[in-house]
Amino acid sequence: MGHWFAPLRTSRREALERWRAWAASRGPEPLIWVHAASVGEALTALPVCRRLKSGSRTSAIALTYTSPSAERWPGGWPVDRADYLPPDLPAPMQAMLEALRPRLLIFSRADVWPELTTAAMGRGIPVAILGATVGPRSGRLGWPVRHMFRPVYAAIAYAGAASNPDADRLARLGVRPAVLDVTGDPRHDQVLERIPDGKVLRQLADWTAPGEVLVAGSTEPTDDTLLLEAFAEVHLRRPAARLLVCPHDLGPRRSEQVAAHARRRGLEAAVWAGGAPQTAAPCLIVERAGMLDDLYAVGALAYVGGGFGWHGVHAVIEPASYAVPVIVGPRGHGADTIALLRAGGAVALPRLGAAQALVRSWEAWLADGAARARGGLAARRALAAGAAQRTGARLLELLPGGADEHRRA
Repeated sequence: MGHWFAPLRTSRREALERWRAWAASRGPEPLIWVHAASVGEALTALPVCRRLKSGSRTSAIALTYTSPSAERWPGGWPVDRADYLPPDLPAPMQAMLEALRPRLLIFSRADVWPELTTAAMGRGIPVAILGATVGPRSGRLGWPVRHMFRPVYAAIAYAGAASNPDADRLARLGVRPAVLDVTGDPRHDQVLERIPDGKVLRQLADWTAPGEVLVAGSTEPTDDTLLLEAFAEVHLRRPAARLLVCPHDLGPRRSEQVAAHARRRGLEAAVWAGGAPQTAAPCLIVERAGMLDDLYAVGALAYVGGGFGWHGVHAVIEPASYAVPVIVGPRGHGADTIALLRAGGAVALPRLGAAQALVRSWEAWLADGAARARGGLAARRALAAGAAQRTGARLLELLPGGADEHRRA
């Protein structure tokens, strides 16, 4: 138990039989079922899962997901079993519950699946949400969706909200005030507790040695022109500067898009998928999944993509955890981005003149190491630890016997 499980690369349609086979072969220990739609939700759940394991001592944890990105996550997931969730239809969900017989069902990030939730509640299984977030423009808040889902949310046994606004919106959806708790975001605990992969950092040592690196993470095509235009100017004045680009959607086609933008600006660019880069090119394009969290550790500063398109800014907490100051676009600022901006650990580019604004921020932070260090420390201080511990303690209370009995077990 507690081993790393490498997910099988097969479809959701076949997942039910794999879950049945595993359930039939496992021991009699109680089971906690955690559902996380994709990688971000699974990472949010991990620090809570660790506390549930240590707090209950005898419980196994099963993780389901729906995104291929979670199946492809390097190394799998550190739970007792991880695999796809079968289609959210009455028969498969009833069959899953019959096979797994969980003591507790937990959704990460408020991704509540109606058929699974309804079936679990019908069997008397408590259903909870951890790190719950509900955006102000979420379709769940509008009519008729809110009316349709209200009975489901009203029956939730516990909801740990990431922030006060999230708690308010969960209450609008129907979650009862008595079971609502503002815990903060367990993902902060995940990045603060994570140990970087030293092997990856050593592989890049020679490439990063000439000068400071800007790590551009989770970049979208709407970020490419801006980044390469700004880097061409920075590199002209500072030939030792480095740009490490990790696109949000990895793959050869996306890498070639970035490389083409670089070539049009007279920049040499190379693709990297691990190992010591065999190039002196000042621009390196990452083509292997699961590395970005480690790569921010080599950055003097970071650019997080998504702020010039409809996606919104992607996760900023990873660079912040390494005390790396962050640059973002002007749109789609989530709670974490806003917290970094207010703390002085991030700057947002304007809609107009963004490339020149990026050049100015880039060069200013490279020229003033003390200011860069202050910005990085401000970014790290904006992260708040403790949500996982609080969430885990409340979830243990939902298990038969409550938290005290499990601690004595």
